[in-house]
Amino acid sequence: MNKKVITTKDKLYQIIEKNKNKLIDFGNEVFKNPELGYKETNTKKLIKEFIKDIELSEYKEYAITGMKATIGSGDKLHIGLLCDMDATPTVNHPYANKDDNGAHACGHNSQMTIMLGVFKAFAESKLHEELDCKVSLITAPAEEFVDFQYRLNLVKEGKIKAFSGKQNLILEGAFDDVDIVLASHGNGMEGHVIETDVSNNGFTAKTAYFKGKAAHAGAYPEKGRNALNAAVHAISGVGLLRETFKDDDHVRFHPIIKKGGDAVNAVPEEVVVETYVRAASIEAVFDANKKIDDAFIYSAKALRCDCEIENIPGYMPSNYFSPMKDVIIENAENFVDKKNIYSGGKTFASDDLSDVSAMTPVVQIGYSGFEGDYHNYDFNIKDEEMAYIIPGKVLAGSAYDMMKDIEKTRNILKKFKPVMNKKEYQEKWLKI
Repeated sequence: MNKKVITTKDKLYQIIEKNKNKLIDFGNEVFKNPELGYKETNTKKLIKEFIKDIELSEYKEYAITGMKATIGSGDKLHIGLLCDMDATPTVNHPYANKDDNGAHACGHNSQMTIMLGVFKAFAESKLHEELDCKVSLITAPAEEFVDFQYRLNLVKEGKIKAFSGKQNLILEGAFDDVDIVLASHGNGMEGHVIETDVSNNGFTAKTAYFKGKAAHAGAYPEKGRNALNAAVHAISGVGLLRETFKDDDHVRFHPIIKKGGDAVNAVPEEVVVETYVRAASIEAVFDANKKIDDAFIYSAKALRCDCEIENIPGYMPSNYFSPMKDVIIENAENFVDKKNIYSGGKTFASDDLSDVSAMTPVVQIGYSGFEGDYHNYDFNIKDEEMAYIIPGKVLAGSAYDMMKDIEKTRNILKKFKPVMNKKEYQEKWLKI
């Protein structure tokens, strides 16, 4: 009978396995105690408690509730382990926060658990030190682009410069000394599935205020100017624009009416519409956004109303680092059947991880282990091994391979093509 050969990487797997129950307990506790962006104070305490026994070479806090904890001092390779901290508003979720309906209906609790497992594995094994490398756990608040008024107030108070957590981490320099970022996000697939090199859309967030004139809706509607009709006309106008959007740009427009009027017997004087405008490239985002602004403004004018628009820069289209995908796939094959490993593809959602990828090489994996629908009240952890443990082993092994084969890694990293530098990002995308 052949005995299994114990490899150096097995040390990492064994440490994650040894801490398995502790990791699962952490993930489940965070799942049951969700917090929206920039409010993750308890989540931050739980993370700090988990790593309290790890000797750090550097520690710095970012973006109100975010942090960067570093082990090692080598200069051959610095790997960032990046995870989201926040929940998303989800009405009727069993663990929804009573204050703001925040719930972990996007699985960010599992991201934190995964990266804590990888961080712990290197901290205990010290393999990064043997290879003269550094590893940083980077926890990012506020990935979900929600809670607008709260965040606008934070901007006005000077506590943040941009809406999302990673946008602020970029501006504050959290990634300046990182050579490559490893990240993860759950997917909606069944069974044990790992995917990588999946691109996503960018977007701009839009709030449109349609202004009309109130009048008695029954007796004197002719004296009013109906802002609700203007908003409906504008949304229909965008529908008629759809054929002008290129198929390959994957444009998405999904508005909601936040305010539809004040009283049923009054002609609506003000109507508020919120939407994202998503697309696959920066140029496509700007082009679609301009067309939709025009449709809103001139549709309102056609019904003798006005439309004022606030556009807030959302997330950039992804620039994920494809040349490193083979390392992920090789390591995933140790834990997942080859037929359940996917590479390439496209999702039309958006993530502020894409903003990081514009300036820094980013490799993200997707993983299964969940049930219910994302951003819905029925979202839940189905398979704790798949949601919390296996992705960590895949990423730990991948990180070790990158460190061990440093010349190969350096040559691959030379292929990275940034979309813009930080100054261009601040001026051209965030417009601040």
